[in-house]
Amino acid sequence: VDGGAALDRVYPWGALWCLLPAEDWPHMQQLRQRYVAARKMIGLLPVGTRPGDDTPRLSFFWSLPRADFDRWQGDGMAPWLEELHALWPQAGARFAHLRDAGQLARAVYRDAVMKRWHQGRLVLAGDAAHAMSPQLGQGVNMALLDALALRDALRTHGGGEPALQAYQAQRRAHVAVYQRWSRWLTPLFQSDRDAWAKARDELLGPMGRLPGGRGHMLRVLSGTQHGWLGALPLDPAFIQALAAAPLPLQGVEMPATA
Repeated sequence: VDGGAALDRVYPWGALWCLLPAEDWPHMQQLRQRYVAARKMIGLLPVGTRPGDDTPRLSFFWSLPRADFDRWQGDGMAPWLEELHALWPQAGARFAHLRDAGQLARAVYRDAVMKRWHQGRLVLAGDAAHAMSPQLGQGVNMALLDALALRDALRTHGGGEPALQAYQAQRRAHVAVYQRWSRWLTPLFQSDRDAWAKARDELLGPMGRLPGGRGHMLRVLSGTQHGWLGALPLDPAFIQALAAAPLPLQGVEMPATA
């Protein structure tokens, strides 16, 4: 797309990532994470099954600076696995499936703000339009909302330039605050800033118990926050269906380990 990016910055921290069999993992409705300040992060997220494979799986991730990827591989699996088991012994049976460095993908993410989301018949959506770090867990939410907004814009304005301009204007107004929050919050979860990590541990919990705090956090994590104080309207039928659905996936941060 002509015009390029107003901002395109690769984050210094990434992650090692793979899928592991869930087997008898007891937390199949929860994201479980373990932190050492913000320098180390281990996560296990239930992600269901794959096409043609009925094995329930967990998304496993280990936070690592991009500059340390080659050093990690050069050191071999043994010292890393020893550290992994020591930090989270309760998940040791899951980690038994980690045997070779080739199992793990190197995840790198970036902060990108595009000047223009469309050109001719080409339209950007999802991470291509608004890449951000994964700390808020909003990649899929934002992509689905992009698709919905593009559909509505085409239905309202037809297939020309006005539809694409309306789509871009609507989605940029929503996603901009998420990009800012993601940019600001990332050092609390992936960095060598121990004081920031300590503030995270001491402040985020109480903030969620303040009047209005829990509702605000839930709107952010559900992708329905609009601007600093607003909220996207939800269809009443969707709210009713959600209330009748099974227990949703919950985010749980396990205590940091010294």
